[in-house]
Amino acid sequence: MKKILIAGIIMAFIQFGFTDIVKAKPVIPLNNTNRKNATIKTNAKRAGHGADSKKFFTLKVNNGDKLGNIFTRTISYKGDDFPEVVFRVGGTGVYTVIDNNPLNPVFDGVFRYDGWPESKGRDEIRDTGKTNIYIGKSSVNTDGSGVMFNALIWGNPPAKLKKGDTWKVSIPQPWELGGVGTQIITVIDIDENNNSIRLQREGSSGGFYDNDAKKISITKDGKAVTMTVTPGTSHWIGYTTFKNGLVISDELLVSRPITLTADNLNFDAFEREYILLNAMPVS
Repeated sequence: MKKILIAGIIMAFIQFGFTDIVKAKPVIPLNNTNRKNATIKTNAKRAGHGADSKKFFTLKVNNGDKLGNIFTRTISYKGDDFPEVVFRVGGTGVYTVIDNNPLNPVFDGVFRYDGWPESKGRDEIRDTGKTNIYIGKSSVNTDGSGVMFNALIWGNPPAKLKKGDTWKVSIPQPWELGGVGTQIITVIDIDENNNSIRLQREGSSGGFYDNDAKKISITKDGKAVTMTVTPGTSHWIGYTTFKNGLVISDELLVSRPITLTADNLNFDAFEREYILLNAMPVS
């Protein structure tokens, strides 16, 4: 999901108390320090031989190809002391391949979030997906999902993979659906003839997510009350399918306990967020 666009949408809704929204992320300039911190540590547990993992995670497209995805995101805050607060957003992205270099692909992107103006611009991806340059602005790609493989989230897969293999990823900074944490990637299915692999990712983290909402507005006794959010430990799990380095289907659900406070009010609540993304045909 294109974080540069979605950030403005989410924060606008949160600020003004709308009930249909999604959450967003600011542009984070990539400097030498956070480039170093973005290094992923991986650990594989496997035995014997398997398929060459490059065929699943290395981008293989032609110049002029059009790649599309359709996506949605939902955030819910639920507790016994107030009506549930729900934010939603969805849209589509279309990427026309300008440069099919698998190490530094460049796209002409068109992004539409329903209810918001369409955005267009040059979209360049570097560092095995970890860096995104959109309309000349560079940022660490902390998206939970997107058009292609991102090593910030998925780490460095083992050279050979087979069904049942796992590897561990340390995520060194807050991202779209989690904080600094770890996750285990498990190979669920492999279709080597079609360069396709299905993975499960499951992990946990503490602290806030990338550009997490620090305050939310709830309704109590018929009145709007702004509450401060204190997050607990997050747990996420989901399935993702890659083919030739592209995300074909993706879903991820994260949940955590939270505490909401304001003046003399103190509520225990539960937050969950999920993203859904699928490749879509583009004419």
